Amino acid sequence: MLSRLTVAIVALMTLSPRAAAQAPLKDVRPTPVPAGEVRVKVLVAVDGKALPVADAVVWFPGLHGPAPAAPPKMASRDKRFEPRVLAVPQGSAVAFPNYDKIFHNVFSLSEASPFDLGLYRNGAARTASFEKPGVVRVYCNIHPQMAAYVVVVDGNLYAQTGKDGFALVPGVPAGRRTLKVWEERGGEWSGPVDVPAGGTVDVTVSLDGSKWKEQPHKNKYGKTYPPPDDDENRY
Repeated sequence: MLSRLTVAIVALMTLSPRAAAQAPLKDVRPTPVPAGEVRVKVLVAVDGKALPVADAVVWFPGLHGPAPAAPPKMASRDKRFEPRVLAVPQGSAVAFPNYDKIFHNVFSLSEASPFDLGLYRNGAARTASFEKPGVVRVYCNIHPQMAAYVVVVDGNLYAQTGKDGFALVPGVPAGRRTLKVWEERGGEWSGPVDVPAGGTVDVTVSLDGSKWKEQPHKNKYGKTYPPPDDDENRY
């Protein structure tokens, strides 16, 4: 069976030279395949019961879509990091504003992106860049209860689950794709997903969080935090 391009060329060959020069070729480029969207539900099993979890990160490694609308940030507020989990594309610069009326020191000793922003006061913000994919554990050198994660993903087709455990990733190229999921207690999961052209596919990922335990951490000097005292409220 002749293709449309072949038919167009044959038709031109039957024309006179003058008519052939004036007859435009029709656009025979293939119709683009529409992207699909993937709706992911993340469950974590603890004490024999699997429940939906918020703040899990889901992404398609190596795939790219539109850039994030707003610059990412992780704030210090009420001696906590907000948000506790922040997903960003590889190469992002993350701002760490201090909204407390005391000093904070934001640092990480994670192998993927170690950094130390030093001591800074209320109203100030400092920035760290994340050039390598991986999970970066973030702390404050003064307040041991302050702990958070920056999850640096390869590509920018990603999302985080809400309180209902669902995350929606639009604009995923159709075909078989690799999906990755990370959650604080359940760790990392990877598996294939068949993305329909112009459609939505639902995926449920169950993680085992039964062996997870909160681990105490050291300060940026590798030492145990001193007992709480008034310094916590002055700095």
